[in-house]
Amino acid sequence: MLPDKSEVVDRACRGAWKAWETLADAGTRAGALEALAAGLEAARDEIIRAASEESALTTAELAPEFARMTGTLRQFALVVRDGSWVGAMIDHAGQAGAFGGVVGPSHDIRRVLVPLGPVAVFGASNFPLAYGACGGDTASALAAGCPVIVKEHPAHPRTGRLIVGTARAALRGAGHSEDLLSLVENEDPRDLAPASALVEHPMVRAVGFTGSQRAGLEIARLARERAEPIPAYCEMGSCNPVVVTREAARARGQEVGGQIAESILLRHGQQCTCPGLLIVPAGCGALVEEVAARLKAAEPRAMLATWVRDGYLHRLAECRKARGVETVVHGREGSGQRQAGTCLLRVRAAEFAAQPVLHEEVFGPSVLVVEVRETAEVGGLPLRGALVGSLYGGAGDDGWDSARNRLASMCGRVVFGGVPTGVRVAGAMVHGGPYPATNRPESTACGPMALARWCRPVCLQNAPREALPRELQDGAWQGTRTIDGSVAPGAYA
Repeated sequence: MLPDKSEVVDRACRGAWKAWETLADAGTRAGALEALAAGLEAARDEIIRAASEESALTTAELAPEFARMTGTLRQFALVVRDGSWVGAMIDHAGQAGAFGGVVGPSHDIRRVLVPLGPVAVFGASNFPLAYGACGGDTASALAAGCPVIVKEHPAHPRTGRLIVGTARAALRGAGHSEDLLSLVENEDPRDLAPASALVEHPMVRAVGFTGSQRAGLEIARLARERAEPIPAYCEMGSCNPVVVTREAARARGQEVGGQIAESILLRHGQQCTCPGLLIVPAGCGALVEEVAARLKAAEPRAMLATWVRDGYLHRLAECRKARGVETVVHGREGSGQRQAGTCLLRVRAAEFAAQPVLHEEVFGPSVLVVEVRETAEVGGLPLRGALVGSLYGGAGDDGWDSARNRLASMCGRVVFGGVPTGVRVAGAMVHGGPYPATNRPESTACGPMALARWCRPVCLQNAPREALPRELQDGAWQGTRTIDGSVAPGAYA
């Protein structure tokens, strides 16, 4: 008899809890991340082949994604060794510091980030490597000092099991506990029991999720309504806007249109940063015609899963039935169960503003062109929170300031003169945004700042030296920290 799902979840969570104590040392965490990267590299071809067979993404598309997965693990190992990410702050007793006199008792107080504990990770369907079992959420949680229990994705279970099996063997071979990373199987997308059991387990202290808005909100609800609520960081739907000024469209409409079309077609539109809205002044025909021509010429492709294709076609049907919507391109759907074609829809700004059904993400190779009279109208459009927005044009163009301010108010990242796809893993990167892009707009799922999601700040008052972590001890330290209100650069600053 197979074990009950709650038993499987309980065993994984207890293993993670026990392994948690082994991650206290930064050197150990960095070593574990490097061991994972090396172990995965050794199985590179097998992993890419499995992911391609399950996801219908090509090996050419998956090769850079694999490099991103292992590169993130190695980058976070360097971040951990440096230590600046913990935000260490020291305020010595009797020191006024950089902000004036002492307010309140003049205690010696020191602050640092500490890990929450085991983290449950729900990987993405569209990035089975970079945001899968050993993707960004897993890497950042381990770097922060939190063991990870991955709930496998039904769209690519074989890939997830291969990655986790390879990773656990690599950890074991390098002398680390294999329970730093474990997997809960969930091959049936209709079976919600593993997800519920994992989020509700008392030893799970935080959740990372990438997926649909419906599922993300349910995960967040389960985390919030536990006897002991925990944080859930959910990346959900994002209808990313691209704004082109009239001047930019006239000067290089065909070039910009080609860039936008290719961005939509990357991975057959199945990227969280895919352009969803193309907002242009009326009369910019060359730009829209170029996008339409390239989408029309694109062949239908298999999507990530049957339910992904069904969801795409359902949303397209909803949008096409909306008042004033014109179907400019409706590509062939293909013959396979998972195949779908491209689509370009067009609507005027007033009709777009009045119909909320047009404001939500359509996950797939499509775009909705919203025609405004002038670019300044972008400031008044009911655009929803998004991961990223793009603005083509110059500071002297009509409406450029209004569009820039509007995008900055509702996007986690604003791109100037380029497409929204392509996310760099770097310290300044923000991969997040206001609802419904995420439920936690103050956070990012990419870059070193992502580690802070799995931590909480703790303040140590009048602590003896032996009670202080290395980051809070007086004397030389390699990382950057704040001492008495002033930044004190470390060896790597």
